[in-house]
Amino acid sequence: MLLSQSMKKKRSLTLLEVVIAMLLLGILLTGLFNTFRQGLKKNIAAKELKQKVLQLELFQQKLRSLFSEEEGVWIEKHPDLSSLPLFIEFQQKTDPDFKMCGETTGMLYLNGKKELCLASWSEKGNSRIETLLDNVDAFKCRLFDPKKGTWTQTWPKKKEGSPAMAAVDLTWNGKEIPFVFFLSRSNEKITYPGQP
Repeated sequence: MLLSQSMKKKRSLTLLEVVIAMLLLGILLTGLFNTFRQGLKKNIAAKELKQKVLQLELFQQKLRSLFSEEEGVWIEKHPDLSSLPLFIEFQQKTDPDFKMCGETTGMLYLNGKKELCLASWSEKGNSRIETLLDNVDAFKCRLFDPKKGTWTQTWPKKKEGSPAMAAVDLTWNGKEIPFVFFLSRSNEKITYPGQP
């Protein structure tokens, strides 16, 4: 008898209590979902940034490799391009395409699709075009004249002496990014204006 009376005293949840519990659960789940969504956005942004950094590192590594094997560097106008390209003569020692090994000339330029490309042609007559970076808004090359101690944006192929450094200035994804490379062939002492 005592047992049946205690069972009668238990009351069930009212509709108001159920509605309040559902509202609290909804608020909690909304907060958890927003936190998850923000974490997902940050993860995607971090992956995009990592991809951009990797692209720049690969670009820098490619140019460092070219300049370490260079046998001549010059800047001169090309009839099909609006900006001045950078020409590089280099020894291609290893390449998946064996026909591209040996004496090679490369041209670093910005095409109409905003892609920074390297066109290469070997002494054997083979050629290829590689896209090094895309979404490049601006591209400019400069060479450092060790005799004058200044940067110049023109350097004819037949000019006496060789530049000491090459600079590649990019505007990529809205940011200005400068690269400077020391050239392997230059043994000349660098003089600066005003230096005795």
